Amino acid sequence: MQYDKDRYEIWTRSHPLILFWLLFPPLIINELIFGQRQPKVSLIDKKSDKPWIERVYFPCTHCETLNDSRLWAKWDAFGNWFGLVCPNCHQIIPCLWNVFSLAILAMTYPLWYFPSKLLRQRWLEKEKERLANAHQHPLLKAESINWFLRGTVFFGGFMYMIFDFIPQMWDVIHGEEWNLTMTLVNLLLCLIMGYVWGLCMRWWMDRKAKG
Repeated sequence: MQYDKDRYEIWTRSHPLILFWLLFPPLIINELIFGQRQPKVSLIDKKSDKPWIERVYFPCTHCETLNDSRLWAKWDAFGNWFGLVCPNCHQIIPCLWNVFSLAILAMTYPLWYFPSKLLRQRWLEKEKERLANAHQHPLLKAESINWFLRGTVFFGGFMYMIFDFIPQMWDVIHGEEWNLTMTLVNLLLCLIMGYVWGLCMRWWMDRKAKG
């Protein structure tokens, strides 16, 4: 499938941010638990004057439809374990896997193979239904996203749970005392990191095309 390089910036596995998706170990949680997936090819419209988040497209290699990436925004970003379904032809848009996710899938192959065969068709039908009704709801707008809330509460809170709460809970279960000072320090650090993350995401998602 050929793309207009004058019109679109083409992101594939060689792009630094896509490489990050492929090689960053914690993203196994996003893929294997939450079902967030990254297509093999993303197109960013260089001619549009809209914010970055509103000019990203996921091309379908089967019917060549350019799908607005916001079809998989907000809560619809989750639950896509089998991939992203094209709303036009209902085929799976080819997606990437984090290398650590692939390693875990390879080691646990006997556990998930047969259940996935049984659930795949049911999941596909649900996804077709969701996409058929997607036009009834307005697509996500950049100005409607509260990145500071997402950063401090969701990202910062997630970091705190992973790096402090769960490890300390494990220690308490094994007879150690809860370190309240460490909890407060780590919570503050995670909230600050989340706030900075929110600032960075706001800058990135609101970027306009250069021309």
